[in-house]
Amino acid sequence: MALLLAKGALAAVVSWALAYYVFTSPQPTYAPLVALMVVQSNVYRSVLHAVQYVGAVLVGILAAGAVNPLLGDNVAAFAIVLVTGLLVGRWKRLGTMGIEVPVLSIFAYDVLLGPTRVPMLGAIVSMVLLGAAVGLATNFLLLPPMRYASANEAVQELSTAVAVLLRDMAPVLREGTPGARTAEDWQRRARQLDITVSKARDAVKEGSESISYNPRRIFRKHRSAGFSGYRTMVQALARASEQTRSIATGIRNLLEDESGHTTDEMFFRPYAEILALVAEGIDCLGSAAGKEERGLRQIADACYARCEDLQAEAKEADAWPALGALLTDAVRLVEELANAHARGALRAD
Repeated sequence: MALLLAKGALAAVVSWALAYYVFTSPQPTYAPLVALMVVQSNVYRSVLHAVQYVGAVLVGILAAGAVNPLLGDNVAAFAIVLVTGLLVGRWKRLGTMGIEVPVLSIFAYDVLLGPTRVPMLGAIVSMVLLGAAVGLATNFLLLPPMRYASANEAVQELSTAVAVLLRDMAPVLREGTPGARTAEDWQRRARQLDITVSKARDAVKEGSESISYNPRRIFRKHRSAGFSGYRTMVQALARASEQTRSIATGIRNLLEDESGHTTDEMFFRPYAEILALVAEGIDCLGSAAGKEERGLRQIADACYARCEDLQAEAKEADAWPALGALLTDAVRLVEELANAHARGALRAD
């Protein structure tokens, strides 16, 4: 944050100095304003904001420049300029800069009221371009961030959160039927995983943006060129968290079921072993090195075998209607590990 503030201040000062002393513009303040808006958290967003803001300036000025000569200086002309700017500003390609279109249309219309119409509009456009160029150059040249570390930490936090919940469930289930309060706590924690999933997705998205147009990629050939492995991991862990939430909900519903379905401890004990194995697999999935790849495959195979055995036992004991959903969730959880492994989710890509 401190670096971003420093770069923004530097870009604003440099752009104002160039506008005032070098170009001797009558509208020098436009340049630092645009420079501040263009300096963003990474080069990709700087380029995006620069293009969108310049587009908003051109659209706003064109709207005012087209209406004023036709309708003159009156309330009707001003209203048309404003409404046109508001409508055009909703164009999705302008993004967050769309709001600037009506604002710039008003400023441009005001400039057109003066005797030096065309030169003043030209000065505004040139200062906007200058500010955008200085802002881009500042963010491009001065330590543009590459957010591998933040993406790695967010994905690690997500994998740890899912694994810890499963690992906490396993020893309780080994002891037999859990209490209602314990099952309710598992369900609450499983729902909170959605927040961690969202944070991981945002971190990976920002990390992916941080390497676009980033010149530092030239000097980091030993690192992954993209974030495909991170994205695959987040997708797999997001689905795993959904299955974990379904398991926690299923256990709680099973405990509240008054229809007489069995909650035999003979089911929960082997089921606990499956959850413990899945937690170990998620730890492998969340590891920072590809050395765990073989272990993940072995864990997935072991989970499949235990799920098949427990499925057969549940059917023989006529407990399938009550316990089948829990087994199905466990199988899907294992499938997420296997699919993630097959798609290269390990981060040593």
